[in-house]
Amino acid sequence: MKKQLLLLLLFIAGISTSMANAGIFSKSFKKGTPVHITNNRDKGFAIKLNCTDEGMVAGSGNSTYGEEEIWYLVGDENGFKMYNKVAGKKYALKLDGNENGSAATLVKEKYATILTLTKKESGSYTISPKENPEMSFNMFGGAGRDIKLYSSSDKGGEWNFSVINTKRPLTFKYEALLDGGFDTNTRIGNIAITINGATSNIMLTKDNLPKSRKCYLPEGATFSISKGLVCHGWDININNGSEIKEQQLPHDGMEVSIAITTDKENKFQYLFYSPDEKGVPYRIPAIATTANGYVFAINDYRPCGNDIGFGEVDLVMRHSTKSGKDWDGYSWSEPVMIADGVGKAAKETWLTGFGDPAIVADCESNEILVMSVCGNRLCWHGNYGAGTAENPENPNRISRLTIKYNEETGEWVAGKPQEVTYDIYPLFKDNEGKAHVGSMFIGAGRIAQSKKIKVGTHYRIYCAVWAVATGSGRHHNYAIYSDDFGKTWNLLGELGKDYTESPAPFGNEPKCEELPNGSVLLSSRKGYGRYFNVFHYTDIEKGEGKWDGVVSTDAAGNLKWGANDTNGEPLRIGNVLFQSAPTGNSRSNVSVFYKVLSSDPSTYNPTELSNGWTEIKVSKTGSAYSSMCILPDGESIGLYYEEEPGGYSMVYVPLKLKELLPSEVYKELFK
Repeated sequence: MKKQLLLLLLFIAGISTSMANAGIFSKSFKKGTPVHITNNRDKGFAIKLNCTDEGMVAGSGNSTYGEEEIWYLVGDENGFKMYNKVAGKKYALKLDGNENGSAATLVKEKYATILTLTKKESGSYTISPKENPEMSFNMFGGAGRDIKLYSSSDKGGEWNFSVINTKRPLTFKYEALLDGGFDTNTRIGNIAITINGATSNIMLTKDNLPKSRKCYLPEGATFSISKGLVCHGWDININNGSEIKEQQLPHDGMEVSIAITTDKENKFQYLFYSPDEKGVPYRIPAIATTANGYVFAINDYRPCGNDIGFGEVDLVMRHSTKSGKDWDGYSWSEPVMIADGVGKAAKETWLTGFGDPAIVADCESNEILVMSVCGNRLCWHGNYGAGTAENPENPNRISRLTIKYNEETGEWVAGKPQEVTYDIYPLFKDNEGKAHVGSMFIGAGRIAQSKKIKVGTHYRIYCAVWAVATGSGRHHNYAIYSDDFGKTWNLLGELGKDYTESPAPFGNEPKCEELPNGSVLLSSRKGYGRYFNVFHYTDIEKGEGKWDGVVSTDAAGNLKWGANDTNGEPLRIGNVLFQSAPTGNSRSNVSVFYKVLSSDPSTYNPTELSNGWTEIKVSKTGSAYSSMCILPDGESIGLYYEEEPGGYSMVYVPLKLKELLPSEVYKELFK
């Protein structure tokens, strides 16, 4: 009796599953049922066909309900082949294996892989090769990347199916006036389409804007359309307004007009969009102005998709094509890679990747110094001075490279990176040889150069380092300086007995700036504000002196904002001190703050410097790291920062201080 009951329950369960799936399978491609497949974890992403130079690849991307997202499942739940509407009846999906990382392409249908569905607790399904149900289609490497096999227990491998009505299209008609914008600003923005409560974004670009595009919605779906993120330099109008409210598609379909125009008052430029056409993100901005008036923007390019320690990371740059008074402020060279990480196949550890650039353009020579973290170690896991046979010494490594101007050719030439790890780490050993720092990297952005102190071949430069204390794992900060443009380095101040005696015992990513009397400000990342500390010299030539003691600017003064804990940067022009940072509770709304410095050096202490700040709002959306330079005109700031879209694109904007500052503050720039 129990056996009969069990068989009955299994039969009923089988009927239920079959009934749930029956509507999505087809007996043939020609008379097939069109199906749309969305990810259950990232509901705005769908499986789509990407046509590349290498062939037809199954990928994931923002769900736009176009023909490339329409699939036909020919067979049944016990075994089927997947066809795509664009590819047609002769091609079906094939996996290049049944194991982790196997990619999916469309090939001649007789070679296609037989697939199966398995229902999960969420109500969604995994899509697996019949020979290995432990694996499922997955947005391998993140949303928007190629579809590859991964463990079927991963939530990114769960999918939902909708039957599509191809007889009632939602048609977008585009009208575009594209003249007058910057050449760099090729992405226009997003049209947000919400279908049955799940929102997707249709990215519009200047280079491939169609005259019209048809979308095909699920049977009985409700939809709404609105402007998503509109990129700098553009305006978008939807049916003479900004949105279409939630409704069902009329019986004969619907036409939506999208009018696009350039915003000719725009000053913002995208120097690098994230992700790029290969799905690779950019991050970590640094900017500097050279002695002969060129402006350089340098940042990470991350084929591994993440920080140093996860694989290949490269450094790329763009620079202005005109200099000094001839520079129009908006003309940039094509991107150039200056440090090419090898990735996990690197035979020398330090060549694995290069990231978090810290840069300075020498005030006398036409030379740029770029310091960066490199190697294959996550920042928390470095173990300088504490290696064992089981865990050999491998700290975050450090590289140095220079970019020099060729007077004969008028070109900037980048040298090869050099590893300088063991030129810097010994600075943090005490008299007994104990290493106080197991891992570190230089705070990315602008390296400060003194306007007053020249002891060696160059005016003194200052970096601040993020460090992990050996043993405790506590992150904190130190400052270092160089008198020969980064060939050799010295510790600014004393090492102390442990991290508690560092300039910022709890500081995150730090930067330095020189104050009018030659003292050095350390500004370190924290939530709600900054950690400030000031170093005062007693002997400039020997680099001797004393730190005041660290304060939190949000507690000691009015340099404060939301809860976000994000890299920013100080910059001084004349008697005006600036500080950039995002101001939202999350990483958003990058602003630049300013305060006028007193002529009394006794006020150059952390508490006094925490007060008297005024905000200049810059970004109104998601935004994060930032770097600043003085532009060739001497009275404008070049702000280079991370901002949506893409989490994050790299944005440059000139801030004309005469237009932004009160007249009495503007005059202080030239004192």
